[in-house]
Amino acid sequence: MKPVIFLLALLASGLVRADANQDAWSAGAGFGKGQASQGTSSLKKPGTVQGSIPGYTASPPETGYYGGVSGGDGGLNSKGQQALQNSGAGQAVIDAGTKNPLPVIDPKAPFITAGKNAEGAADNIVNGTGNPQQCQPGTVTKSVFDKYTCERDVWVNQSCKRSATVEVDGSGITWETKTVEYEMSQQPVQEINGMNIVTIVPTVSGEIVRATYTWSDRLGNKPRFYMTIYVLGAEIPWHNKGSAQDVAFTPVPATLTAGVAFTSKHQHSIHSGSGSQTFKNRHVQLKISLVIRVKKTSSVPKVVWRETCGFDKNGAVPVSSVCTVPGGNRPVVIDGETQQVYSDCWEYEDQYLQKTGSNGTCASLMNNPACTVTGTQCQTGTGAYCEHEVVNYECQRNFSSTGLICGGTYFCQSGNCSDTDGAGDSGFETAVAKLAGLASAAADVKDDQINVKAFTGKAMSCRKAFAGFSNCCKDSGWGQDAGLSACNDDELALGKAKAKKITVSVGERCDHEVLGQCVQKSKVYCVFDGKLARIIQEQGRRDQLGVGFGSGSSPNCGGITVPQLQGIDFDRINFADFYEDLMANQKVPNSSVMVQQVKDRIAAQVKQTGGTK
Repeated sequence: MKPVIFLLALLASGLVRADANQDAWSAGAGFGKGQASQGTSSLKKPGTVQGSIPGYTASPPETGYYGGVSGGDGGLNSKGQQALQNSGAGQAVIDAGTKNPLPVIDPKAPFITAGKNAEGAADNIVNGTGNPQQCQPGTVTKSVFDKYTCERDVWVNQSCKRSATVEVDGSGITWETKTVEYEMSQQPVQEINGMNIVTIVPTVSGEIVRATYTWSDRLGNKPRFYMTIYVLGAEIPWHNKGSAQDVAFTPVPATLTAGVAFTSKHQHSIHSGSGSQTFKNRHVQLKISLVIRVKKTSSVPKVVWRETCGFDKNGAVPVSSVCTVPGGNRPVVIDGETQQVYSDCWEYEDQYLQKTGSNGTCASLMNNPACTVTGTQCQTGTGAYCEHEVVNYECQRNFSSTGLICGGTYFCQSGNCSDTDGAGDSGFETAVAKLAGLASAAADVKDDQINVKAFTGKAMSCRKAFAGFSNCCKDSGWGQDAGLSACNDDELALGKAKAKKITVSVGERCDHEVLGQCVQKSKVYCVFDGKLARIIQEQGRRDQLGVGFGSGSSPNCGGITVPQLQGIDFDRINFADFYEDLMANQKVPNSSVMVQQVKDRIAAQVKQTGGTK
C-alpha cells in the first residue's frame, strides 16, 4: 500500500510544478505581447532609436536607390554604369572588349571534333566491354599539346603632315580719294644755306589729282612779300596779286609716296613792300591741300592648310598632334605691297592608330584549327590601344591507332601504338632540338677562348610612321604595299627576319624631337642567326638567368657566355617553335633509291664471298 501512496504523492507534486510552469509561460507571453506594440511604435520615432542603436540613421544613403516594390531603382543602374565608365579598372575591361581582338576558337578544332565523335560512337565504345569474351574494334587517340609564342601588330602607328601656306583671297583693285593738308608754319624748320626748310613725311601713297595753296596773315589777308616758295617741284610766287584762297598749282612729279619725304622752302630773308623781313625759325603762313587718288585692293591674305597622309584615315584613331614648325609672321606681297600674316603654327605632324589585318608570325597558328589562344600580352601600346602583342597558343597533336577493345582492355593492332598505349610522346623532337642547340653553342666556343659568347645577336631598328610615310615596322605588306617604298634596306631585312621568327622586340627610342616633343620613333629588335638561337636567348638567358635585352635606346643583343650557358636548364626550354623547321629539314630518301642501295650492298657481299649474281 505504501508504494502506491508514494506514487500518488509524487504525481501530485508534478502536477503542481506543471501548473506553476504554465503560469510562468503565460505571464511571459503576455508581457512580450504587451511590449511588442511599444517596440514597433518606438521604431517609428527615429530620434528615440538613434541614440540606442549605434550607426542608426533615419535617412541612410541607400534610400535613394529604392523606391518601393514598384517604385524603380532610383537611377541605381545608370549610376552604376557611370561609375564603371569613370573607373580605371572598369574602363580597362571595356577597352579590352572593344579595342582589342577577341580570340577565336575554330569549331573544327580536334578537341571539339573528337568530343563530337566520342558522343556519336558512345554506344559502340561502351557496348560489350564488360564481357571478356566480346571484343569490339575501336580507335584510340591520344593528344599532346605544344605551346607556341608569336607576335603580331594589332594597331599600327601612322602619321600625317599638315602644312600651312599664305594665299591671297580675292582680286581686283578699286580707287578712292583722300585729302591731306599741311600747314607749313606749324612744322619744324631748318635753316640751310640761307633757306628755311620744312620736311614733310606723308603717310599715304597715290596720284595727286589736285593741288592748291592758301596764304594769309593773322587778319586773313595776303601779306605783301616778294619771294618764291619751292614745294613738290613747283615754284609758287608769293607776290602774286589776287585772292588768297585755294590757288591751284602743279606738283612735279604728281605723286605722293608714303614714307618718302618732300620739302617746302623759301629764303630766310625776303624783300617786302616796306623793306626787308627775316623769318626766324618759321615758315611763312602757307597751307597746302592735296587731293590724292589712293589705290584700294579687295585682296586679303589667308592661311590655307593642306594635309599629306600615306594611308587611308577611314577608321583611324587620332593620338597626338605636334607642331614641327613654330608659328610667327610670314610676309606676303599683295599688289606690290608687303603684308605680314600670322599663324600659331605653320606645320603639324599628326599621329594616328590604324587597325591592321597583320597576322605577324601568328599566321600559321591562326590558320591551324588545332591551335587555340591561351593568353596575350601587350608589348607596346598607346593608352588603351595595344599596338603590338605577344600571343600564346596551345596546339593539339593527335596520335591515333586502331585495335580491339576486349573486356575493357585495348589491344593495339596498327598505327602509333607506342604513343597511344600510354607511353605518350617519344620525345624525339625535344631531344633533337636540345642536341642542335648544344651543337650550335659548341660551334661558337669550340676554341675555348676567353669571353667567347654563343648565340650573339644584332641590334636592328625600323622607323615608325613619320612625315606622312607608311610605318616601316609593319609585320606584313613587304613587296606589296606601295607605302613601304620609303623604307630602307635594313628595315626590309628586319621585316623578313620578323617573318622568320628570329627577332626579339627590345623597345622604342626617340630619333627626333621638335619643341620638346618626339616626332619620330623607332622600334628596336635583337636579330639572331636562327630560330633556335632566339629560343635559347629568350627562355634561357632572359627567363632563366634574368639577363634582359636592354632598352630601345640601349639594346643588349650580346651572346651567352660559357658560365651562363652552363647555368641554363635545357629541360625547361620549350622548343616547339623549332619543331616546324626541324621536320621541314628532314630528308627522307626516295623508296626506289633505298631499294637500289640494298641491291648494291647484297651484290657487293656476294662478290666478296666468291659467289655470283
